[in-house]
Amino acid sequence: MIEFRQSNPDDAARLSQCVDVVARERRYLAVICGFTEDETRTFIQNLVDKGGVQLLALDAAAVVGWCDVSPMRFEGMRHVGRLGMGLLPAYRGQGLGKRLLRETVDRAFGTGLRRIELDVFASNQNALRLYEQAGFVTEGRKRQARILDGCEEDIVIMGLLRDEWLYNRVGNSS
Repeated sequence: MIEFRQSNPDDAARLSQCVDVVARERRYLAVICGFTEDETRTFIQNLVDKGGVQLLALDAAAVVGWCDVSPMRFEGMRHVGRLGMGLLPAYRGQGLGKRLLRETVDRAFGTGLRRIELDVFASNQNALRLYEQAGFVTEGRKRQARILDGCEEDIVIMGLLRDEWLYNRVGNSS
């Protein structure tokens, strides 16, 4: 049984390991190796301090996925959060990403954010579908934004407004 819960700095070692596995796939994250335990602990603490949300997917004690929304710190943009997420390969295709995303977005908008944005590699069709089904809208494209292992990759820029989320979750259900 997979459990979702808010992360805390004590989760740093297990989350660091999970991110490292996904990063080393060299397909889904901007980084190609994970962050150290100390870097991860600092990230979690900073996220807590600035009112962000990070949910972990846990299988027993193991972190098998995460989804976070980090509020922007710039004046005039503090109503915006940046989303990041990932799941270990063995846990994909089971609906966990959809549940994790939905819960994280609900909590992030509950903190007062009005917009959530993300970047996703154009080749990551499963993630694009997931985000579109959740209501994210494609707002742009960075062409040839990454060249890794000899492959050129576009980045798709997506965004979701709180009013759209609420309409799709509540108002459109009748």
